[in-house]
Amino acid sequence: MADISVGSATWRDASYKTIFLAKDLRIRPFSCLPPNASTKDKMRSEDEKTQMKSIRRDYPTPPPFNRDLIIDTCNTYARGYMRETRTSMSILRQALCEMNHHIHRLQNQRSTLERSHANTRRDILTNNETTHLRSTRPMSERYPDKVDHLLQEEKKGLHDLKRRSENQLHQISRQLQVLCSHRQKLLDFCKEKGRVLDMISENARCREQVGGNKLLGPENIDCQVAIGNALVTSEKFRNTQPPNWQKPEDRRELKETVTQALCKKAEESARIWEDLTLTSGDVKNMMQRQQRIHDEMEAGYQLQLGPVSSLDLSTRERLDRPLVRVLQRHPGTQLPESTLISQGTVCLQKSLNKNRERIGLLHYTQSTLKNDQENKLRGESIDRAAARLRVRSAKGRRERLCL
Repeated sequence: MADISVGSATWRDASYKTIFLAKDLRIRPFSCLPPNASTKDKMRSEDEKTQMKSIRRDYPTPPPFNRDLIIDTCNTYARGYMRETRTSMSILRQALCEMNHHIHRLQNQRSTLERSHANTRRDILTNNETTHLRSTRPMSERYPDKVDHLLQEEKKGLHDLKRRSENQLHQISRQLQVLCSHRQKLLDFCKEKGRVLDMISENARCREQVGGNKLLGPENIDCQVAIGNALVTSEKFRNTQPPNWQKPEDRRELKETVTQALCKKAEESARIWEDLTLTSGDVKNMMQRQQRIHDEMEAGYQLQLGPVSSLDLSTRERLDRPLVRVLQRHPGTQLPESTLISQGTVCLQKSLNKNRERIGLLHYTQSTLKNDQENKLRGESIDRAAARLRVRSAKGRRERLCL
């Protein structure tokens, strides 16, 4: 049978409340931290400052070792912050290394393109100088030939190559400007983060995860955004480059073709000059022979005409010489001597005129051959000079004048 309480419940609860309070004070540890909470868990909380404020609010009376506890907590927070900063610094440096490699590669490509562009400009100058040099040839040597067509084709190809190389240089310069701006931002973040790494080894291997930066402030988000933008831009530029970016076109084959054509044209001029020389000698011999014939015919013509005065005629040259007078005693014995002499004189005069025309034509031909010889010799000299100019320009890889 259960005992029935006589006293009131309020009276009994007031006494036991005091008992329970005494037991609670006896078993509670003397610490400023709440029960079942370790120092390590408090250091890994997301908001350390809020917890420290709650501690001060829950426990207004600090323990005797409160100063050491606070110092240890703050030191632990500082070391965690530095480790996370070191991890972020390592990521920054990896991104910077990749950016530097990409910038260095673009700079090498730009150097190659600049050399190719300078060679193209020099080849354009050589083409213009070759065209100007060949324009000084005599008029008889300026007929359009295969060399002129090759020079025009070379000039067109060189201008197209120059425009393409200038476009590539412009694109590389723009990419370098963008990448350098991203690199400068990353360098600024590295400089800022390096200010808190004086008391921690920067070369130590960071075991912290990338997503575990819980103690860093909002500036770390800006740093991660800058790293992401830099890597995305670098990858985009790398993917947009054509496959033959580092292989500038070379017109060496066309240039050698033009040089060989010039040499061949000079050899043809030399062969024609030799033929002209032989023909000129033959014409000179023919002219001398015709001149001798003309002199002999001129002497015969003078003999055919006879003396100027009739008093100088000999007896045998007279038409009424004794033999003729005796023959003409019979009727019908008239001799055609005067008629034949007149006809022979006229024919001889015509032959002399034709011979003079032939000699004049030979003189004109001789003069034309000499002029053509001089022109061919001059054309050969100019073509060989143009070929030597192109060979010297191909050997000396130096940039001369600007366009």
